[in-house]
Order: sequence, then C-alpha cells, then structure tokens
Amino acid sequence: MKWLGRCLLAAAVAVCTAVPVAAQTADDFFNPDVLQRIDLWLNDADWSKLKAAFQENTYYPADVIWNGQTVRNVGIRSRGLGSRSGTKPGLRVDFDEYSASQTFLGLKSFVLDNLTQDPSGVKETVAMRFFARLGIPAPRETHTRLYVNGAYAGLYALVESVDKTMMGRVFGSIGDDVQNDGYLFEYNYVLGSPWRFGYEGADLTPYKERFDIKTNESKSDATIWGPIEELVRLVNTTASAGFEQAVGASLDLAAFVRYVAAQNFIAQNDGFNGYDGMNNFYFYRLENSDRHVFIAWDEDNAFLAPDFQITTRLDDNILTRNTMQLPAYNAQYFSVLEEAATAASDWMQGEMQRQLALIADAMQADTLKPYTNAEHAAARDTMLAFGPARVTYVQCEVAKAVGTPRPAGCA
Repeated sequence: MKWLGRCLLAAAVAVCTAVPVAAQTADDFFNPDVLQRIDLWLNDADWSKLKAAFQENTYYPADVIWNGQTVRNVGIRSRGLGSRSGTKPGLRVDFDEYSASQTFLGLKSFVLDNLTQDPSGVKETVAMRFFARLGIPAPRETHTRLYVNGAYAGLYALVESVDKTMMGRVFGSIGDDVQNDGYLFEYNYVLGSPWRFGYEGADLTPYKERFDIKTNESKSDATIWGPIEELVRLVNTTASAGFEQAVGASLDLAAFVRYVAAQNFIAQNDGFNGYDGMNNFYFYRLENSDRHVFIAWDEDNAFLAPDFQITTRLDDNILTRNTMQLPAYNAQYFSVLEEAATAASDWMQGEMQRQLALIADAMQADTLKPYTNAEHAAARDTMLAFGPARVTYVQCEVAKAVGTPRPAGCA
C-alpha cells in the first residue's frame, strides 16, 4: 500500500505541474542556469538494497519525474569508482533498461554524480563547461536536487551520458548520416596496474581490459580492439620523422594536444597524464574512419592548485612525450595553455561564483554529503581563488617556456 500511495502521489505531481512536452528538450534538462529537481520513486525495499549493495551494479525499477513529466519503469543502479557510497549513492539512470525503445528527451540514460569527492560541489560542472568553451568534446552538466520517494536525497551533478546520443550531438551529421556509429570506449583504470601508453604486445587481452567497448559490441575482437593495439604499437615504435604521418592516421594529434593542455590548465591530477597513469576519459573511433579522439569525463579531482606545473608528467606518458617531441605540437601545447588562460580570465571565477550561488541552499540542506558545511565553505573559497591565480601562473610560465616577455605580475 505504501508503494501504491507513492505512485499515486507521483502521478498527481506529474499532472498538477505538467508542462507541455513539446517545450522540453535535452538542452532544458541540462540547462546550466537552472538548479533542477529530479524525483525518483521506487520500492522502499529496493532503495534499501541498492544502498546496502552499493558496490554492485544491480538495476532496480523506478519512475522518474522531471519538470512535470513522468517516465515509468526505468532502471537505476549504483555507479562510480572511488565515489561509490551506501549513504549517498551515485546513480546511473537507464530509460531503456526494461524497454529497449524507451527514451526521454532523446536520451537513453543520464548520470547522477553524488559529489562525494568534491566539497565545493562545482569542480565537475565548471570543468566541463570550460572544456566546451575550448571546443573539447565534453558531456553537458548541471546541478539537481534529488528526491527519492519524496525525501530529499541531496545535491547531485546531472551529467549527460557519453553514448551514441552524445556522439551524434558532438560530431553532427554528414548529410543524413548522424556520425554516432563509430566505436566508443570507456577507459578502465586497472587498480594496481598504472598504464602510460606502453606497448603490451600483439595479444588484444590487455587492450580489452583497459578499453571497455560501449558500441558495436558484437563486432569481432580484431575489429574492435585491433586498431587500438596498432595505435599503441605505432606510438611506441615510430621514429619522430614519421610519427605525425603514421600516428596521425589513427589519432587526431591536434585534438589530443588540446585536450591534455586543457586538463593541465585546470590542474587535473588524475586525468590522461595522471599521478597513477592514465584515467578518466572516453575514447572514440570516428564513424567510417581509423582516427580516434578523446572525450572528457570525470573532473572531480581537477583544480588541484594554481601553481600546478604546466609540464607536469608530460614526459611520463609515452604518447604525450612522443607527440610533444614534434616542434609543431610542442608549440601548440603552449599556445592552447595561453588560449585557456585568456578564456578563463574573463569567465572562470564568475562562472564559479554563479554556480556556487545556484547550489548554496541545496548544498547546505544536504545532510548526506560526506563533508561539513564548513568544509564546503573552505572549498568554495579555494575554488574562487583558483581562476585569477591560475591565469597569472600559466601566463608567466608559458612566457618563460617559450621565451617571450613575461607579463606583469610574474614572480
């Protein structure tokens, strides 16, 4: 009876606050200027099971309500790596878990990031908006208050899933052909086995372990992972003179350099050139192409410090090192850092202030977060100081590295 009552209440909310469906789009759902509200309704016992077994990926049926619209019988499960929590679970919501054809606003799924690793609450959302400003493929994100069975479950980041739908948005269409039918991989960090793009032999097993295929799963192993093995081999064995031609056929080198420079600017310590090897990205082989590109993902550990060195671990990763040995890409790296500093100087601190104001009340009211309101306030102040200090530091260090006059304010 309790479940039935809640279902009826959910339906009543949907009817009473109904908004014309035609007025709602995925852009509205991820609107960064709005603190969203999402309601999940599911069996109390299932919610208890999900929290108790938060390390598992078991799906449970639920209804989702957003902005007066209800989607029935979706699948929700716990998600995350270090962020998994039995108190405030990170969640993946799949509209098509129980009905293969079901979508919502053109989306097959979305992610609810529980923000347990970020006391400021805005690292992830600011980073992805900044990447988008720099033309780097990144998911749309905003914030939402989450309610489960009518009870406030805390402040979350609402994150676009990296999937075929997003690939279509990012890469567009050629004529009537949406460019989303390539090979999408999520990089799988293997605990205790950091990897820095070293060649691991012709056998495909280690590449299968690290690159989790998300599309075209029924293709042969050679078709899916063979091009990755070939790319890694070429990166490790090709001399500088032939590197751009050989490796560039399989990897968009200019886009790669832009990606790692942007990650460095936001002081990401756990990204492609991470402290424990590569981590936190998607990899996409473009439709009808041999070329791969990187997709940004999971920036909760960015904004480490304003004086994060601009050459941090560039020599540790083999792909980064060998690419940076080429003068054109070395120059591009420092040019993108300058571009990022310019883009941040008139935007980043203001964007942080805007987002922090947007989430302030919801963050204060979140009693399930694993940090205190005082710790949030300290993290907020640290974030607000980051932008101006980082811009100055990067501009000064780039000038030193490339031999141009150092701007005012350099130590």
